[in-house]
Amino acid sequence: MVPYLFQGDRFYFRGKTDRGSDYYIFDLTTGRLVKEDWTRRYGDSKEVYHLGEGVKVRILDKQSGRSLVLERDGGTTKITDSLSLSKEPVSVSPAGNAFIYTRESGADLDLHLYSVEDGRDRVLRKGVNKTAATGADWVRWSPGGEYFLMARAVYETKDAKKVMTLAGNTGVWSPTGARLAYVAGSRKVKEESDGDRPSLLGDRLVVLDMESGKSVTYYRTEPDQWIAGPAVWDPEGRYLAFPTGKKVKGDLFFGKIHVTDGKMFHYVENEQNLMPTRLNHLTLSSGSDYLSYTVNGILKLIDLRSLESRVYDVYSQVENQVQSEADYIRFGPDGVWLAREHEILYVSERMEKKQIYQTDRWIHGFYLSEKRNKLLLREGTENGEVLKLVRLQQSREAPE
Repeated sequence: MVPYLFQGDRFYFRGKTDRGSDYYIFDLTTGRLVKEDWTRRYGDSKEVYHLGEGVKVRILDKQSGRSLVLERDGGTTKITDSLSLSKEPVSVSPAGNAFIYTRESGADLDLHLYSVEDGRDRVLRKGVNKTAATGADWVRWSPGGEYFLMARAVYETKDAKKVMTLAGNTGVWSPTGARLAYVAGSRKVKEESDGDRPSLLGDRLVVLDMESGKSVTYYRTEPDQWIAGPAVWDPEGRYLAFPTGKKVKGDLFFGKIHVTDGKMFHYVENEQNLMPTRLNHLTLSSGSDYLSYTVNGILKLIDLRSLESRVYDVYSQVENQVQSEADYIRFGPDGVWLAREHEILYVSERMEKKQIYQTDRWIHGFYLSEKRNKLLLREGTENGEVLKLVRLQQSREAPE
């Protein structure tokens, strides 16, 4: 089972049976599983990218090469016959009005920006090393799609022009506007080509407002401290969470997790000195009521209102994680749902836990309905994963 999207109480995934692989939708409202090729609407990140109603770009793999075509109003427009063989050769604007694709150019790549509205295909950069276009977020779009970030270079989508180079690294867009949080250093930033993989080291967390052009320093470390990783926004774009630490014999270790709004609020959670790669799924809930993250398979959950905290073993869930977003924890206005090996727990405002579901199977992940009265679980069996729908005190099996 390959999860793709959970939206409007519907779970979109690709499943494999004895008869082969197909696309499915499970509806939490009706409890029905339907075999349906939803790529016609939402796309599939492996071969189809949805841009809007009736508009999509499709990757075509042939013996002669790899092509990219635009499908709209029943017609097809060929974009290129030299699409790169990279895992993520296309990045689509959140607005669906443009996309960036990578074209083979000898041993390197050319990066192109294609405007869907007027059909303009413009070259952004030529002769780029292939490592510059790796990973799911090699292009980072502002939430409205007006700007995009590649390494340290910020571009404006409408004219495909580079507007600035960040004086820092690890830029992350606010989910609610064209504001960019990045890590900067007080000393002069080493000049890098835009394709170089940036360093995570810096001693200042800065937020840049693209519309006003103003930058605000949200946090400055102590003299012997460094910011040890990229910042994470809360869903409303008000607060930022990030790790800090020290360099020991040339290696960076993080020892604190910070949450701040850049003004009056600043919370610090102390941790053991660990490699930044040990830190996973740093998350702020809606309203910044909760902070959560995992270290070595242990989930730490902090209620930022009461400052109470709890820890939970989620090693199995982290090991079975298949998406960038943690699918073993879900936040609600009054509490938190989290999965452990064989159970689902509900943690209330006072950090009181209650077991709401138990099974002999391994729980790989789960989804929460909009009304928060149903859970859809992915459970592991000897023959693969199955879905199970849990309704309050009763549950029933979904079709396998």
